[in-house]
Amino acid sequence: MDQERLLAAVLLADVVGSTPLYERIGDDAALQQVSDCLDAMREIVARHGGDFIYSKGDDVLSLFERPEGALRAVSQISSQLTKGPLRARIGLHFGAVIRARSAVFGDVVNVTARLSTTANPGEVLISQSFFEALSARSRKTLRLLDKMALKGKQELFDVYTLWSEDGALGTQITSRGTIIDRRSAPPPQINLVIRYGDQVQSCRNNEFVTIGRSPECNIVVERPWVSRHHATFTISNGKARLIERSSSGTFVSMGPGHEVFVRREDTLLFGSGVISPGLRSTLGDAQLLQYEIVSD
Repeated sequence: MDQERLLAAVLLADVVGSTPLYERIGDDAALQQVSDCLDAMREIVARHGGDFIYSKGDDVLSLFERPEGALRAVSQISSQLTKGPLRARIGLHFGAVIRARSAVFGDVVNVTARLSTTANPGEVLISQSFFEALSARSRKTLRLLDKMALKGKQELFDVYTLWSEDGALGTQITSRGTIIDRRSAPPPQINLVIRYGDQVQSCRNNEFVTIGRSPECNIVVERPWVSRHHATFTISNGKARLIERSSSGTFVSMGPGHEVFVRREDTLLFGSGVISPGLRSTLGDAQLLQYEIVSD
């Protein structure tokens, strides 16, 4: 198989806003607007020296030999898409990729996709390696947004974005009445401990504990109403989460009288509590998992 390894800037733009557009103006008219938007992005990419790779659904993936060209392209895409109902979530990364079979492969492509997924509509998220590949002059058009945990990655990433037109500084977060800058505040170090019968598992930042009926799971709950891969406990950026992906759902209690039902969604966990896959925790057959968040 013919393949080529190269250093490149990777741009992934995901168009959002098409679902309400289809509902509002109908399939044919909405499809035309989405197609026009994708065509405009491909034209902008070509104009700034980019190489269009493919478009899947509402995504456009492109490679640039020069990071400055990719930066100019996303700036134009971002400004152009403010004029209509559609927006783009854009990720920019730089590094080694493999080009083969009219596609590109490698961790750089995966990280770019995660940046795009994390971005808000109309936002560009840019990696540290892309920032470092730019000239000093081009770097001045970016601002450090935060350190972020990207799904599947162990370390935190410095993530940049474009300066807003009014030159506004990055958003500051308040905590206990004091303004703090998340860029300089490391995430708290916590440990999530999960107990089910005589099974005990724990995880720290960017680690995972899976629960389900399958023997492949870290905690096995052998009940017919429990999915094979029911849910996952994880800690990301100092926050504990339950990632629920089952068919029957999960009941989560974080205090007396505060049981909530979740299915196919992520839930932040606080303090200590009870997880009951598939059944209310008050039912006799319910299988109860106790969790506790402990500061290291």
